[in-house]
Amino acid sequence: MDNVNCYVVPQTTGSGRNIFQGGSPLSSSLPLLGVQLVLIVAVTRVLYFLLRPLKQPRVVSEIVGGIILGPSLLCRNDEFRQLVFPPRGEPVLNTVATFGLMYVIFLIGVRMDPRLAVRSGKKGVVIGLSGFLLALALTAMGSKGDALAEEQDVSKRFTFLFALSASLSVTSFAVLSPILSELNLLNSDLGRIAMSASMTTDGIAWLIMVGYVLTEAYLVSPATSLWAFMSVAALVAFILLVVRPIALMVIERTPPGHPVDETYVFFFLLIVLLVGLYSDIIGTNSFHGALMLGLAIPDGPPLGTALGEKIEAMVSGLILPLYYAMTGLSTDVWEIHWGRLQMVMILAWFGKLAGVMASSLYLEIPFLDAVSLSLFMNSKGIVEIITFTFFVTNKLIGKHTFSALVCSSVLNTALSVPLAGLLYDPARRYAVYKRRTVQHLKADADLRILACVHDESHVQGTLALLEASHATPQTPIGLYLLQLVEIAGRSAPVFIPHKLRRSASRIGPAPTSTDSDRIINAFFQYEQRQPEGAVSVQPFTTISPYSSMHDEVCRLAVDKRTSLILLHYHKRHMLAGGMRAAMGLRVVNRKVLEVAPCSVGVFVDRNAGNVGLSAFILQDHSTSSSSGRSSLSGMGFRAAVAALFFGGGDDREALAYVTRMARHPGSKAAVIRFLPTRGIKDDPADRRVDNRAIEEVKALSARSKYMNLQVQEELVGDMEKIVEVLRGLDKAGYDLVIVGMRHRWYPVMSANGLSDWSECPELGVIGDLLASSDFDTPYSVLIMKQQDQGGLNAAVPGAQDVWHGDDGGPAPPPERTMTTAGSSKFRQ
Repeated sequence: MDNVNCYVVPQTTGSGRNIFQGGSPLSSSLPLLGVQLVLIVAVTRVLYFLLRPLKQPRVVSEIVGGIILGPSLLCRNDEFRQLVFPPRGEPVLNTVATFGLMYVIFLIGVRMDPRLAVRSGKKGVVIGLSGFLLALALTAMGSKGDALAEEQDVSKRFTFLFALSASLSVTSFAVLSPILSELNLLNSDLGRIAMSASMTTDGIAWLIMVGYVLTEAYLVSPATSLWAFMSVAALVAFILLVVRPIALMVIERTPPGHPVDETYVFFFLLIVLLVGLYSDIIGTNSFHGALMLGLAIPDGPPLGTALGEKIEAMVSGLILPLYYAMTGLSTDVWEIHWGRLQMVMILAWFGKLAGVMASSLYLEIPFLDAVSLSLFMNSKGIVEIITFTFFVTNKLIGKHTFSALVCSSVLNTALSVPLAGLLYDPARRYAVYKRRTVQHLKADADLRILACVHDESHVQGTLALLEASHATPQTPIGLYLLQLVEIAGRSAPVFIPHKLRRSASRIGPAPTSTDSDRIINAFFQYEQRQPEGAVSVQPFTTISPYSSMHDEVCRLAVDKRTSLILLHYHKRHMLAGGMRAAMGLRVVNRKVLEVAPCSVGVFVDRNAGNVGLSAFILQDHSTSSSSGRSSLSGMGFRAAVAALFFGGGDDREALAYVTRMARHPGSKAAVIRFLPTRGIKDDPADRRVDNRAIEEVKALSARSKYMNLQVQEELVGDMEKIVEVLRGLDKAGYDLVIVGMRHRWYPVMSANGLSDWSECPELGVIGDLLASSDFDTPYSVLIMKQQDQGGLNAAVPGAQDVWHGDDGGPAPPPERTMTTAGSSKFRQ
């Protein structure tokens, strides 16, 4: 056997291995490994970039990259193979790839939540079982008799066929979760069902693995089988009784918001190696041991997040593509002969498709969604690659059969995943064909608002808008509070409905309260200080990726039949000046605006110092804390609110909301209508609808003695005049300005093409202008977009507009008082 040198120190004199002395640094393993890693990562990343528009998952590009580099293409050239992928480099490459894969499997276990299968109800369990059993039955039928007799490199035929049938029937969570994450479907209904079903089949696969180990041991002797069982039981007991309590202790000792001590992280990384070694000794495979260990460690922050940060970048970003590429390097497509093996894999694909579809339709899942789910459940990935490598390592199959299995799996995934992504549209569920807007709300109906908050800085502004919305027992407000938390340290998103705590004695800050507790308590405190039945608060938390968080927002809005989704602007005005942007929130806002099932408001809260709508919220004694926790006492609510009316459905929505605010005894409201000068033509039909809306508001204000609302008109001929009026609002002392988002029918703005220079075009021309840091004004801004699902707003604007107002009704309750972190100034 040739000597394998890891690294030779370059010499400045004499014979050496650098290129200037006629040598080759690639004759040593370390430089060779570096070149191989760079080449593999470069090729796979380029392929992923090219295939991503086709919705191809990363696993396809990484395996195809290995196939391109391997004997199927580039390594058919002997010079390239001897230079870059010589036989002496394979042991090093395999060792590094397998070592990193063990940590990848451990991280998958850490991010898995076994309770997901139970939490998602019976759908996931039934679908997982039906897909597994039918696929297993069909592959078993296709493998019976002299099946695969033409495969000359298959040995231990019964063992291989059994293991192959089980492998093809299972859909692993480790395979499905990254695919759904890449397609931004983790938070969708279909994504949740798919992950629950895959978790069910993972449990079956683990039982099959244990049974296989015990059976192999029993073939040696019954005593050996008993020792094997006791060895596996000892591993499970060590993980559950020793490692898990230590993990829980580490979490308990880590203060909220603080990182886990590096010593603990190193300890768990070392335990992975020890458990992997023990698993190999007892014959269960180091990957299974790493997975069991990961499952015992609680997912999410702080420990799960810390382990993910240490492992993710290097191992998942570099070593995992290396393992996939090694699979491709061992695959030769020119030596594949298509025969009975491919028929068995087609039977497995059809069995999984039919089993999942049948159970999905039985559970009343829509047909297209059932087809998409069955295609997703046919995905193949890391688990199948590990299994096929296990077949080769244990000499159950040879290179020809291995190549056929790999290519069939890649082709299966490359066809199933894009087709499933094309058929499934999560926004279909949010298509509401009833008016869910503030404008079309009946006078005696409760206003249901879904308020999304990211952290404590959003509490103050949300409470201010809630107070300005004038909740009374006759016109109540139902607030659904959704905290948006970015997922970290776990794979599956989590949706948490919090228990209602309306007892005043139980509401208040606790010594160990978290940010979430303080946010919820602030809203419960506000609810307690309103007349009975005026405000009801139901808090929720979603922990999910920003890329799919909008699914959770829209799903909750549909379930609760809300009329308004309240979002916060992604840029925060700082006390020291300037703005801080949270780009993840902008992703959420843009996607919610695209598919929202009701009206949406984006709130730009200028609450720095003593300005903006939130200025009425007061901190008047020392019981408040710097964290933003509020004490509910102080001055009454006073606010001056203006609605900018250019015309169109969005402005009519803003008009309806400011009309409601005008009923608040502490509010002073105004509607500023912008009319084009005589030289500019507009659409007469649009103008008639807008005129009717304005006249009805005037009539309502005249009839009601409890409304403080004025309407004024401004003639404008260009954007300069509009900007001049907007800047004048500051001098008028307004706290809140409400404006519609879209003004596609307004002739002055459409003639100027202002959207070309917008920082945030999703807010519209005027909304983007008011939210910009360059437009330095003290008032807060609410930018509203009226519901347009089902093509409702695509027709002539206002064609279905019906105004709902009352003629005064009972006298409003006395002024409410509320305080939270904020300014001591109060608006008159």
